[in-house]
Amino acid sequence: MFHSIIRFLLPLLILSGFFVFSNGLDRSETTVLLGVYSGLFLLLWYWIKNFSTLGSILFFGVIARLLFSFHLPELSQDFYRYLWDGQIQQLGINPYLYSPEELIDKVRFPQVQLLYEKMGSLSRGNYSNYPPASQLLFNLAAFFHQDQVLDGVLVLRLIYFFGELLLFFVGITFLKRLHLEPVYIAWYFLNPLVIIEGIGNLHGESLMFCFTLLSMDYLIRKKSLYGGFFLGIAVAIKLLPLLFIPIFYKYLGWKKFSVFCLGLGLSSALFWLPFWEGSMANQYKDTLDLWFTTFEFNGSLYNIVRAIGYQYKGYNIIRQLGEVTPFIVVGLIALFSFFRSNRTTQSLIKSILFLLSCYFFMATTIHPWYIINLLFFGILSSYAYPLVWSLTVFWSYSAYGAQGFEENSFILIAEYLLVYGIVLWELIQGPLGKHFQKPHFFRT
Repeated sequence: MFHSIIRFLLPLLILSGFFVFSNGLDRSETTVLLGVYSGLFLLLWYWIKNFSTLGSILFFGVIARLLFSFHLPELSQDFYRYLWDGQIQQLGINPYLYSPEELIDKVRFPQVQLLYEKMGSLSRGNYSNYPPASQLLFNLAAFFHQDQVLDGVLVLRLIYFFGELLLFFVGITFLKRLHLEPVYIAWYFLNPLVIIEGIGNLHGESLMFCFTLLSMDYLIRKKSLYGGFFLGIAVAIKLLPLLFIPIFYKYLGWKKFSVFCLGLGLSSALFWLPFWEGSMANQYKDTLDLWFTTFEFNGSLYNIVRAIGYQYKGYNIIRQLGEVTPFIVVGLIALFSFFRSNRTTQSLIKSILFLLSCYFFMATTIHPWYIINLLFFGILSSYAYPLVWSLTVFWSYSAYGAQGFEENSFILIAEYLLVYGIVLWELIQGPLGKHFQKPHFFRT
């Protein structure tokens, strides 16, 4: 009897949690924000390992996403820049050539002043950093954005929604290919981080990962041209897959890798060439450089280095650190591409997971939605730390308190102590998540 009651009540409590987020919860409401999110995570963990089936996972995942249908994002202001970039494309202007500050007195379109003010000073003063496939989606959203900002938001949300549905079914197929239980998809499809940041706040990581997974599915079947083509689409949505392209070299062999690169080049040309004009390349590079030399939020190893910098230099050494970071990243790519076997699918997946993890561990900026990129690789390789990080990374929203922006050192330390503690355990004792299947999760 009790078991039946819990089985009925849990989904209602879980959907109520998502409803709170979809009903205008402000990011300055730290206690409610972090409490509801952490509670959601724990309830889902219990429900998944005790009651989940593929049908119920799909059903509750869809319902949770539909709750955000008419939600105007409160936790992120990035979508205002999306609509701005789309609107200037409607006017025939290349979004990579001009910052909003350079255009505000020269353009007119629906709610131009609102978009300009709401995107924030950081976005106003810099060129767009969103790759061309994302820009095409923003253009489509702007086409429907006439009198209400929500019009454009609905278009983007619908696209991302269908992208996540496709990912659900491709993910199940991929899990079966690796002889893993299809219900493992729950740890991604029902993850609060994926739903809130992807559908709720309109970040394109899930759409990018959908095409990444399609690419890898073709590569497993040695269809290199299609694999390269779909990865090119993923890169044109978000640049992150560029980091692990060389890892496929040993897996495919030089002949198939060459065909893979051909497919990648063809799809890249399809998306990038229409935007390639004037000083676009230099300005895009300068914008990307800002992520290494200027921006800082929720970094882990970076905060340790910054503290050392203040101790011995007396100032923030982010710019100096940013100048050497690209070389460290190149070294990591070489290490995971050429000094690991990468000849089996599992070895390939682990190399990608560890490379991306190292990249995020040393990054100066880690927004919560970045960790979506690690989740499915963690599921496939049985490492649990990406799942734990998808819980703790959300605590970084504590920086946006009622008194203004200020990172909370205690919460930051708690976030990374948990993550690094589990990473260390898994490196020594082995993956904790190899019993993802209910109800033996975390049994070692």
